[in-house]
Order: sequence, then structure tokens, then C-alpha cells
Amino acid sequence: MNPSDRRRIEKARERIVPAVAKEFGPKARFVHLFGQGRNMMAGVLAEIPEHAPATDDVPLLAIVQYDEPTGAVRVVDREFKYREARSVGPHVALLDGQGNLRLREANGRERLLAQKVGGDLFPTAKGDALVATMEGNGEGHETSVAIIDMNGRVKVLADGPGIDATPSISPDGKTVVFVSGRTSVASFFVTTVEGAQPRQLTNVGLESVMLFGGAPEGFVPPPVSSHHMEWVSDDVLRYNAGGGEFWKLNVRTGQAAPDLGGEK
Repeated sequence: MNPSDRRRIEKARERIVPAVAKEFGPKARFVHLFGQGRNMMAGVLAEIPEHAPATDDVPLLAIVQYDEPTGAVRVVDREFKYREARSVGPHVALLDGQGNLRLREANGRERLLAQKVGGDLFPTAKGDALVATMEGNGEGHETSVAIIDMNGRVKVLADGPGIDATPSISPDGKTVVFVSGRTSVASFFVTTVEGAQPRQLTNVGLESVMLFGGAPEGFVPPPVSSHHMEWVSDDVLRYNAGGGEFWKLNVRTGQAAPDLGGEK
């Protein structure tokens, strides 16, 4: 991990860990950051289980808000019932363990936005919508990618065979990139908010058998999650590829490379 990213994570831990201990008790643990920059959300686990949970057992979280520029931390919800949360403009989107996505407005009112939401929440820069992974229909399409506006209208943008997931939307609100396994290798695809035919951006021509023995030349790793993505511009997405390594992807050309400098 480059020094810039390491400093951001260390700063977040320095602020969030003592706040969590104060608000939730000594057994509680800060385990996830959702988003980047101002008013990002953090997930809090009631306590670390003695035995590792099953792979399908998603631990439910309480939610706190962390403002990276100021270091301020505040409790959003003390109940341990959420899988994810994201700031959407002045509001907070909360996804519970049953796949119900609710919007908590700035005035404290809460309303249901959508159901059967799988996760990977990523808001628009304007705060008027968010993209997310939706649960599949059970007919070979395990998940799909959709955009959800603040009135609860859901529009599916990509629904190929297998998994379409981990979406992110550009700052100008026009371009949506996501990860799909429809070619047998997890690759970035791009579409638009109008739902244009998805176009493969990375790993074109690669098949899963080519990954045996290590990544082949030209392989672009997928992101860890949509919560570790940030846009450098309307065309360039920066993301965490795992193992402390960040990459940059040009969503117009498909060119991608490790980001060694850590600049935003």
C-alpha cells in the first residue's frame, strides 16, 4: 500500500476506534468503511465472534458516520441490523439484513426505497440516486446492476448470466462501470444510466483457464468492493484491487495500471 492510502486508513482508525469504544463498549469493533472523503460511513460489529462465521453468514452492523476532512465521528444507528450504509447527499441510505434499502432523510424521517437489494451501494455526486447490486431472479442471473432514485424508482442497467455487481457511477452521473463474470473472468464493463448495451473494458479475450498458475500479461484485477472506489475525473476510476494495491482505470479506453503514487 502506498504511503498516502496508509495515512488515510491510519487516520480513520485513530478517530473511529476510540469513538466506537466509547459509544458501543469495549467489545465492539469498527470493521468496515463505506465510501471515501466527507461523511463516509463505518460499520461496527457488536463483538468479534469466537469462531469464524460461515461464508454465507453476513454479520450485521451498527452504523457511524466519519467525516474524513474533520475527523468527526457520530452515531447514525445503534442497532446491529445493517449490511451497508452510504451518504446520499444530505441523507443516509441504510441496507438491512433482509435486503431492504431505506433512506433516512436529513430531517430524521425514514422510508423504504427498494427491496431485494444485494449491496454495493454507490451514490451519485449530486446525491439524487445511487447504483447498487440487486438480487438475481434465480434463473441463471445471480445478480444485476441497477440505479435507484430518491423516489424509489429502480432501473436495471445490466443483467447478464451469472454475476453483474460492484457498480460505480461517474461524477457527471452519466457512466456506470461494474464487474461481471459473464466471460468467465471477472472484468470491468461499462454502460450508461440509460442502460446502453454493456461493453467489456478489461481482460478482453481472457478465459478462466488462462489464470491457472498466476495472472497472465494484461490481466486487470477486479476491485475489492464498490466502497473502495473513487473517481479521479469523469473518465478515470481509482479502486482497491486487494493486497494493499490500488489501480486506475480509464472507463473510456479500458486502459488500466497500478497507481503507485497514491495521488487522488
